[in-house]
Amino acid sequence: MLDVLLVTGPLGSGKTTVVNRLLREELGRGRKVAVLINEFGSVSVDGVLVDAERPELAGIANLVNGCACCSLKADVVKVLAEWAGAPPETRPDRVVLETTGLADPTDLVDLETDPALGGIRLAGCLTVVSALTPLHHLEQRALLRRQAALASLVYVSKADLDPSLAVAWESQIRAAYPGHAIVQTRLGVAPAGSPDPWEGLLPEAPASTGRVSFAGARALTVAWDRPLDPEALEALFLRPPARGEVLRAKGVCVFAQWPPRNDGSDRWAFQLADGRLEVAPLPLLPGGTPAPCAGVVIGLDLDMPAWRADLLGLQRGSLVTD
Repeated sequence: MLDVLLVTGPLGSGKTTVVNRLLREELGRGRKVAVLINEFGSVSVDGVLVDAERPELAGIANLVNGCACCSLKADVVKVLAEWAGAPPETRPDRVVLETTGLADPTDLVDLETDPALGGIRLAGCLTVVSALTPLHHLEQRALLRRQAALASLVYVSKADLDPSLAVAWESQIRAAYPGHAIVQTRLGVAPAGSPDPWEGLLPEAPASTGRVSFAGARALTVAWDRPLDPEALEALFLRPPARGEVLRAKGVCVFAQWPPRNDGSDRWAFQLADGRLEVAPLPLLPGGTPAPCAGVVIGLDLDMPAWRADLLGLQRGSLVTD
């Protein structure tokens, strides 16, 4: 059987960090592992991050501009069917399916019963919730409740950044879902002896209360062909927006006046989540090519034309070379 693990959770909860850790562990055990990444936006920033970190994967597929649980479910089934039917020498042993943070996983927990799929086993649903998320979100946000309710295992991520909030989140989830396994993680790593995400027992899907996947969110994608001003980027993302709410931002860029590193790459990945902006070096992609420069902003009721102008206005200097 081809084992499939769902990884879900709100935008910015740290899913990609967890996914990279899971892939690293499976590759270290000698398994052939593939990843299917769903992102809300026209480019897959997370796909670039995984591709740069894990070039030895048996397969990687990116689904963009839609949701794996609804508009792109047929594409999910098609990719999984291709991998399940691949020759033994290339067929993955396990697949990690990372949904967009706006996805309701309800319609994915029955994947193994899909008539178009044979030979797959849904191994579990790992839900990642950031300890830095406001505690009232579990009560007020239907999508988060659905993601938590369907979990076979919950990771409370970023516990190292605020241990007291991590404890509060664990207590709140345990009170709402008494049978759930809950683990606090640091940098995507669970403590030794934690439950195996691949051996989860999926709870029954909660009764439907209507589609909540996109919840009015919109995504804006821009491509950059020149370096960005790092101070201006920080100021843009850390100030309160004039209108609406920024749910998530991420991207790949070159920073003005920042020279290439010793690994030959001048690309940097940035992520905005929980009000924190993080920047990390991004190595060259397999084949020695640099990642394309692009940014994605996901939000509610944002002035998207103004955001496009602001993002393009971050550019400085000469054209970036590939």
